[in-house]
Amino acid sequence: MREGTPISLEAPKASINRQSSQCTATTKAGSPCKAPAVERGLCYFHAHPDRLSELGRQGGKANRRFPKDPDLPEVQLRSVNDVTALLAQTINQVRSGGLDPRTGNAVGYLAAVMLKALQQGDIEARLQALEAVQKTKCVRRA
Repeated sequence: MREGTPISLEAPKASINRQSSQCTATTKAGSPCKAPAVERGLCYFHAHPDRLSELGRQGGKANRRFPKDPDLPEVQLRSVNDVTALLAQTINQVRSGGLDPRTGNAVGYLAAVMLKALQQGDIEARLQALEAVQKTKCVRRA
């Protein structure tokens, strides 16, 4: 079998046991396998242990991480406008296929956290300004 060729998880129709019997093999932990039997009293994976490793390889390839892009500039996020611009750029890159959707999802989540932090900082700055004004009014009255 060629590497990278998808494997069908369905057993051939002639070998499907219509009685839905349970696999007769045991798991690595020693307990009985609970999967339905499809061939010779075994589930698909116990009947085809060689294909199990290929399926694991395919799953690993689907979950691989993307390499870092050395040409990607660092973005300074100091204002709501900076975060909004980053989100717009990320959305366009995901839509055009230039950025993995999982990476775009992570950027979106982190941008939401950053927006919340920026808003909190803005609220704190406003509160300090109001407290300073209140202090000067109290000092003038005294």
